[in-house]
Amino acid sequence: MKTSVSRLFFALALILLAVPTVSFAGKNKYPNTLKTGVSYAWLSEYDSEGLMFYTNYNNYFGDRFAIGFNVGALNASRYDKAKQIYTVKNNFYMGSLDATYDLLQNDMITLRIGGGPALRHRGEVNANIVDGTPDGSVRHVRASDIGVNGYIENDFNFSRFGVMGGRVAYHHYSEGTPVFSLGFHVGFKF
Repeated sequence: MKTSVSRLFFALALILLAVPTVSFAGKNKYPNTLKTGVSYAWLSEYDSEGLMFYTNYNNYFGDRFAIGFNVGALNASRYDKAKQIYTVKNNFYMGSLDATYDLLQNDMITLRIGGGPALRHRGEVNANIVDGTPDGSVRHVRASDIGVNGYIENDFNFSRFGVMGGRVAYHHYSEGTPVFSLGFHVGFKF
C-alpha cells in the first residue's frame, strides 16, 4: 500500500509540473511560486527539537486557489543533561501535496492557509528508559507514515519577482510523533 501511495504522490507531482500554467492562471500575472525555507521544529513526543529545511512549489488555478507540493528534511534531537548524552535523534524526509487559499492578496502581501495529504520516512534512535530495551541499549526505528499537514503562511513581495515570508505548520501522521514548525522562506514568482 505504501508504495502505491508514494507512486500516486510522485505521479500527481509530475502532472502538476506538466500542466500548462498560463491557461489556468486567472488574473495572476505570475502563477507559479518556488520557495525554500528553514523552520524550527518541535516534536511533542520526547520533547525533541531541531531544524527542518523545505522547498515548496505552488501553481495558481484562478485568483486565490493554488495546488502545489512541499518536500523537506528534518533533523531533531533531545539532549539529557543528567546523562550528558543525546537520548533521542530523529531524521525525517517529508513530502506533501498542498491545496492553498489566499485569505489576503494585494501588491505587498499575501496571507494564505493550506494543507493536504503528507508522507514521511523516519529514522529514529531512542535511548529513553521508557522506550529503550530492558538492558538499556537503544531502539532504532525506520518506518514510513502517511498523514496530513496544515499551515498558515505569508509572503511579502520584494523586487519584481521575489517573495519572502513566514510559515507556521503542523504535521500529523498515522504513527510516530507529530511535528510543529515555525520558520521563514524566500523564493520567487514566475
